[in-house]
Amino acid sequence: MIPSVLEKLIKSSTHDGKVNLKEITEFFNIKIELDRQLTDLCQITLSEEDKKPVIKLSPNNDRRTKFTLVAIAIAEFILTPSRLEGEGIRYDMFFLKEIYHQRYSYRMMLATRLAVPEEIINRMDDPNFDMAAYLAGSDYQPQFINCCVKDSSALFLLSNFSDLPANAR
Repeated sequence: MIPSVLEKLIKSSTHDGKVNLKEITEFFNIKIELDRQLTDLCQITLSEEDKKPVIKLSPNNDRRTKFTLVAIAIAEFILTPSRLEGEGIRYDMFFLKEIYHQRYSYRMMLATRLAVPEEIINRMDDPNFDMAAYLAGSDYQPQFINCCVKDSSALFLLSNFSDLPANAR
């Protein structure tokens, strides 16, 4: 099977067992900024000037929450770029509390693949894999990492994603 553009991007952005989310945002020309006026945890929208995606984060978020929300927002942009028009998409604390229940959604399957390399996901159910150590060293919230699904439908999603959003790059 020929790898999709998205699979190649994730693979080329993976170094030392971690996906470099900054490389992913640079590929898609996604700007990330802190917004003190933001009442939610995160918002992704299109900039008024150049219609490029902008992820706005509350400066009150801790590092793990920021990384988690950026991965989810990028997945949302890739899957449903039209939803970014106007007010865009907002994520609040209630959304984060419910992410485990969404683990089989395309958004969460893609978001976890943008954050966790496939080889790590495949090892998570191995009794010899130290999940506690992985969670402790991760840049993401533990409940987000626990959303990783070792599932062929997640691979199907990646391998059949040949078209990227028009405003990417």
